[in-house]
Amino acid sequence: MGETSKVGISASKVVALIGALVVIQVSIAYFYSGNVINILYGVIGLIFVAIIFMSLEIVDLKKANISYYWWILLIIGALLILFGYLVGSGYLAGILVLIAALLELLSQKKTYSASKIVALIGACYAIYESIMLFLSGSIALAIVGIVFAIVLILTLPAKIDVIIPYAWWVVLIIGFVIFTYVANDSGIIIMVAFILILMAY
Repeated sequence: MGETSKVGISASKVVALIGALVVIQVSIAYFYSGNVINILYGVIGLIFVAIIFMSLEIVDLKKANISYYWWILLIIGALLILFGYLVGSGYLAGILVLIAALLELLSQKKTYSASKIVALIGACYAIYESIMLFLSGSIALAIVGIVFAIVLILTLPAKIDVIIPYAWWVVLIIGFVIFTYVANDSGIIIMVAFILILMAY
């Protein structure tokens, strides 16, 4: 399921793998909180990671493998978003898994650019995080985030003639600037789009 590149893995599975790695980091952080509920969320998060890894078939577990379905990722992503809201740990892990679900669902039509979808989501999320920065008083950084996000959005449509092209180096620079100076989560999502471009998605 899903178009694959020369590395033999679909764009959806690349994003799901990155999302799973973020889930590991978040789940381990839950363990250090000392809160029983948070620790429970951490255990559930690691179970989600195991499910994703088995569905990706990175390791051949024979009969233990789980089929890779978009709706499974959707459920996991939604629950991770809920955990992030309840604990206040952020939404990056859940967003990445939800993006993987979206890419897997759209892969059945094969009429989309996976990297552009991820870049668009990252840019929109950067605008949201920039607005939050603006409301918290970080006006200069908020303006930087909004400007760079809008520039990225303008490079996406093929029919719009802009000076700045949609190219790997443009996405990398924008992602790096937003990650470093504006907001880590949206910057990471945009740099995931950069990875997909390098993989010809």
